[in-house]
Amino acid sequence: MMKRLTALLLAFLMLFGCVAFGEDTIDMNAGETEEAESVTEEADTSEEEEFFISDEMEEEIEILDAEIDDTVDPDNLDLNENLPDNVVNILLIGIDSRALDLTKHNQHGDVQIIVSINKDTGSIKLTSVLRDLYVTIPGYKSKNRINVSYKRGGGELAMRTINKNFELNIEKYIVINFYGLASIIDALGGVDIEMTAKEANAINAYIKKNPPAYDNQDDDYERVPLEKIDGVQHLDGIQAVMYARVRSIDNDFARTGRQRKLMEILLNKVLEDGMNYDKLLDLLSTCLPYAKTNMSASDMFSLALGVLQSGIMNKIGTGESLLEQSRIPLDDTWKYDETESGASVVAFRTTARLKENIQALHEFIYGEYIPAE
Repeated sequence: MMKRLTALLLAFLMLFGCVAFGEDTIDMNAGETEEAESVTEEADTSEEEEFFISDEMEEEIEILDAEIDDTVDPDNLDLNENLPDNVVNILLIGIDSRALDLTKHNQHGDVQIIVSINKDTGSIKLTSVLRDLYVTIPGYKSKNRINVSYKRGGGELAMRTINKNFELNIEKYIVINFYGLASIIDALGGVDIEMTAKEANAINAYIKKNPPAYDNQDDDYERVPLEKIDGVQHLDGIQAVMYARVRSIDNDFARTGRQRKLMEILLNKVLEDGMNYDKLLDLLSTCLPYAKTNMSASDMFSLALGVLQSGIMNKIGTGESLLEQSRIPLDDTWKYDETESGASVVAFRTTARLKENIQALHEFIYGEYIPAE
């Protein structure tokens, strides 16, 4: 039973992280939907975005030249000691790497999601932190995009950056690279998703124009294009990843909605009765090459036990959501800004707006704001 529960939780966490990893750059025209709705099949086919994010897509704000703040203790995680210990916060980090080697920290943490698991109730809450958010990175005198923290100091600095800016207490992390999601979905037998004709067309166009650099299907496998209709369709791993990444037909906010929808579908598949111990072990063996974590088996067992005892299984097939979700920054609290080097970032409008986000994040996770001081 312990192995089953541990495998189940790790599968949960990896699925969450891999699905969310589809979110790359913010669409600077996110609010301009009128033009997006007029996208034609021809326009979709000319989509320039590749399946995997290339280094060229990252307009990095270089901080190697910034002075290091020697007064900062590199081993201090800046934990908010006032937070209750009945909630465990885990940082999921998606990195822009195509390699299986996750021991190096020379990749950006392009997706960062705080997974909050209540050990008393078993509830799961997810908070996405936008990668272009302009924040203080401990150990450096200059601000930077939050995705730079992993590149500069791995999971430890990524956790510390979240803790420092949002008064949290994260001590556990999981890092996931590009290849994981398609493999996991294929290991689950694919997914059935209700979608629009525009979404189906965009997925077909992506794959046609940019054949994926990685595809775990057999050499003789012939991917059948999706029908350009509104309705439920069956997607393999590559198609499902494309679904989570589509934004050419609308905007980044709509895309994050697709990611949450896919996440819910995958979580249901992992929890359903057909997911026996042997299948879980197969799924786990698929997951492991694409992830690294500082969580121990006992950590995961304890959390998994709480989740499974929470009554989450009773929600399967009822239409009730299995988890709660939020996002930082909140609407109307941020603005697009430009640094001295000309890089575009997402900045909080004022210090008061930052405080508003911290308080809202605490209220979402704990039900109340619990300041660090």
